[in-house]
Amino acid sequence: MLLDDLGVINFNIMIKSDFDSFWNKTLKDLESTAMSEDVIEDADLSARDYNTYKVVLNSFENKRIRGIYSFPTTRSSKGIFPAVLRVPGYAATTLTLDKHFALVLSGFAVLSLWPRGQGESTEEWSLEHSTKLTYHINDKERYYYRGAYMDCVRGIDFLSSRPEVNNDAIGMWGRSQGGGYTLATASLDSRLAAVVAEQPFLSNYPTSSTLLSSPYVEITDYIKDHSDQTENILDTLSYFDTLNLVKNITCPVAVNIGMIDPTCPPETIMPVFEKIPALKNLTVYQDLAHESCADFNVLAMDWLKKYLD
Repeated sequence: MLLDDLGVINFNIMIKSDFDSFWNKTLKDLESTAMSEDVIEDADLSARDYNTYKVVLNSFENKRIRGIYSFPTTRSSKGIFPAVLRVPGYAATTLTLDKHFALVLSGFAVLSLWPRGQGESTEEWSLEHSTKLTYHINDKERYYYRGAYMDCVRGIDFLSSRPEVNNDAIGMWGRSQGGGYTLATASLDSRLAAVVAEQPFLSNYPTSSTLLSSPYVEITDYIKDHSDQTENILDTLSYFDTLNLVKNITCPVAVNIGMIDPTCPPETIMPVFEKIPALKNLTVYQDLAHESCADFNVLAMDWLKKYLD
């Protein structure tokens, strides 16, 4: 498939009349929840060039979430550091810290955060049933990603609270689910100054909810088994679809697409990218499946340095 083969597709999905008020109320609820952070130095993950800490934060609906935070020990020219929030892919269970420390060694303070019910944050709370994609999928108030998106905003709250962080230079970089989180967070929090969304997930649900590839197939199968709830399910998903959220992004955004990616195929990403009103860059790889890309990692690092330094 070539990018041109996607054509100009009309994805003007109806946005619910209470869409903005729903998210404004959600953000206010988070703001009224004390962060109550615990920050404990981790000597095993610290080195001469950086200090590392285990972090536990109080988030939306008083769910506790965990992460790893590092910042350079070298003196910055401004006395404070640009910062980056990192969040995981859908199936990740352990933190891969290669990008984390590559960013730290490049002069960034970095928070690698587990949203609720994933990775180390399952020690605080875990799903009682279903999967992240289908947890209370017929109720926007209780849907998993309402809290998970707020966990990402809480991560920005944490970075903004740190004395060594430049509050005007906070970015975000995630891949797959992390890329979807990145687009959603940039849509909901104007404090982000630049972001990178690799092969973003959580995108264009009218299309992705029909896919047979994992993990979107979890939604496809759920709808097949609960066909009488289809309209309600799609209504819920519309509030969390980056296709509807990205209209609010104001910071520079870098995105990539793999044209042979079965997990986050181009038809789920391209319509979202088209709706981003801010400065944006799209890198298309004809031979990229759903995998990390060394070439794009270089571009992403340069993007963050350009707009956050």
